[in-house]
This record gives sequence, C-alpha cells and structure tokens, in this order.
Amino acid sequence: MGDTVDSKNVEAKLEKKALSPEDYTPNGPVAKRIAAVTPYFPFKGIDRFYDIGGFLKRPEIFQLVVDVFVARYKSIGIDSIAGFDARGFILGPPVALALKKPFIMFRKKGKMPNSITGTEYGKEYAGKDTLSIPRGSVNKGDKVLLIDDLVATGGTLCAGIELVQLLGGTVAECACIVELKFLNARKKLDSEGYTKTPIWALMDESILTLDGMKCKDIPTDGYVDDGEAH
Repeated sequence: MGDTVDSKNVEAKLEKKALSPEDYTPNGPVAKRIAAVTPYFPFKGIDRFYDIGGFLKRPEIFQLVVDVFVARYKSIGIDSIAGFDARGFILGPPVALALKKPFIMFRKKGKMPNSITGTEYGKEYAGKDTLSIPRGSVNKGDKVLLIDDLVATGGTLCAGIELVQLLGGTVAECACIVELKFLNARKKLDSEGYTKTPIWALMDESILTLDGMKCKDIPTDGYVDDGEAH
C-alpha cells in the first residue's frame, strides 16, 4: 500500500496557522485545511473520486466550507442559490440560509412535480442525464448562483445554466469546492455559448493529496471498487 498518511497530523499543523477571510483564496490556507481531510478513493472505475464525506463529518471544517462561500457571495447581489442533485443539496442550503436567499433544487428528471425539464446532457463521467427545475423558481432578471461540490467536464453546469436562462434568469457564477482543471470545464461552457458565465473553485486537484486507501485514520478493510461506470 506504500507509505501511510496521518490526516490528523496534517490538519493539526494547519490549525496552528491563524486563518482569516483574506485566506479564502483558491488553493490558499483555508482550502489546504479542507483538502487535508478530503480523501480520494478508486470508485466506479475512477482512480481519484474525491469524497466530501471527509469534511462533512468534521463540523468545524464543514463550517469553513460554508464560510468561504458566504464571504465570497454576500455582497455580489444574487437573488437565489441553486444546487445540483445531489451533493449540491448538502452545500447549497446552509449558504442560502446564511445569506437569507431562496434555495432552488436542480433535480433529475421525474423526481419533482410542477417542474420544467431541460435537454439531455452528458454526465461528468459516463452516460446521459436530464435536469429539472421548479416552475416559477426563477423570475425574469434574477441573478442565480449555481453551487456543487465538484466540477469536472462542465456538462452538468451547462444543463443548470440552460434551465436558469429558460426561466429568464442569469447565472451570476458557478461555484464549487473542487474544479478538476485537467478536464477543462471552461472550454465546455464556452463551446455552449456561456462565455460570460464564470466558474469559481476553492481548490483544484493539485492540493487534494489525501489517499483514502493509504490513510491509517480511514477504515477501508474490505473495500474493493466494483469498477462499474459512474
């Protein structure tokens, strides 16, 4: 298995540094503290599947994630926040509550009543899917923040932008914890005509180095990836 990693020691070293809102920069001190407890695993044929469960079980780190987004978006004049099925439903509501903004669910087709369905899109890793948005959830001229845990190819983001625009709104920004830069989501958005829609990520894959299969703090006995497409 190679050398083991002690995530508690890594986190303890980072905690010694005083953190401030000025440190909420991509791949900065706060991002490194969150990355230190966010492992990756082989999953569904993907060598590095990043698991946000690593910070969700640590309330103080989860709070940091929320604080980052609140600090960034409290003054840009958004009208609502929309999160993607399903991990966007974990991240979006606490940010929406802190900012006193409505939260909108992008759900998979057939999972929500009184909704409008967009066009089929290619999922981040394999297969096709379709998203729906509640009818009337976006008013003409609304500025909507899209939020998800991770951005890979950009296909899911494009599906969300399409639905917001269909209802007459605009996407102020696409926010995520992790952007996999090597998959170039920016190129996908540009190719779909969303050249003016920014993507902001707290970190990229370069600082996510916690191998869940080698970390002695993470129980993995008996875990074997089935290798099936995600």
